[in-house]
Amino acid sequence: MPGPVALLTDFGTADPYAGQLRGTLAALAPGASVIDLSHGVEPFNVAQGAFFLAASLEHFPAGTVFLAVVDPGVGGPRRLVALAAAGRTVLAPDNGLAALVLARHPGARAFDLSEHARGAASWTFHGRDVLAPLAARLARGEAPQALGPALDVTALVRPRWAAPAREATPEGVRILAAVIHVDRFGNCVLNLDAPAWGPGLRAAAALTAQAAGGPALPARTVRAYAELAPGELGLLAGSQGYLELACNQAPASRALGAHCAAPLTLTLPGAHP
Repeated sequence: MPGPVALLTDFGTADPYAGQLRGTLAALAPGASVIDLSHGVEPFNVAQGAFFLAASLEHFPAGTVFLAVVDPGVGGPRRLVALAAAGRTVLAPDNGLAALVLARHPGARAFDLSEHARGAASWTFHGRDVLAPLAARLARGEAPQALGPALDVTALVRPRWAAPAREATPEGVRILAAVIHVDRFGNCVLNLDAPAWGPGLRAAAALTAQAAGGPALPARTVRAYAELAPGELGLLAGSQGYLELACNQAPASRALGAHCAAPLTLTLPGAHP
């Protein structure tokens, strides 16, 4: 039996695009379990798609093929790649969609699939015409290295929002982060991997959060939303493995004036996480 294939796109469900991916897989890998991770990524929002992908990878069975299509550069010079990470394979355009997976899995291997786009049936739908047939081949048991030459992972695109940084200042420490998702509750998920960044930040006595163009707001570190007073801003490790800024029963995104892919600074007076 073919292995599972997970679909992640910004296609929505009103158009036939997501269904055509499923149809292609049904024709080329009959019997494969096709799982819709999400088709609700905001159009062209690579940062949000990267978060959905990295946060979900290890919740799927080993051997799962992730067909990830958030591809505003379709038909242009961007590469198509396969990334073998944590026993799963990600097929995606090389536009940063796999950047957070790479950050969590630095031992991943990459392969260049761009040659398969030559002569594709459409210049505007490589997800259906190129990546879906390749996903079917992988689901049927082919190895990623059979699809294209090896690629140095350091050559893959890693946008600025995928690379948080730490700066020492005379007043303390600044964490230069980014919002990679705003969920339906208004919680702002940051590009700060919780195991890596959480312990040092939890030790901070106080901190200030400021999105680009928004107000600087005090926040405190907590374990759960319920530890915050109604409307109070807090920093906590969310269920998806990343730190997030949240208000108790209120949208933190509105308080901060933040949106997905917005730069955000955490300032920790006198702290050194």
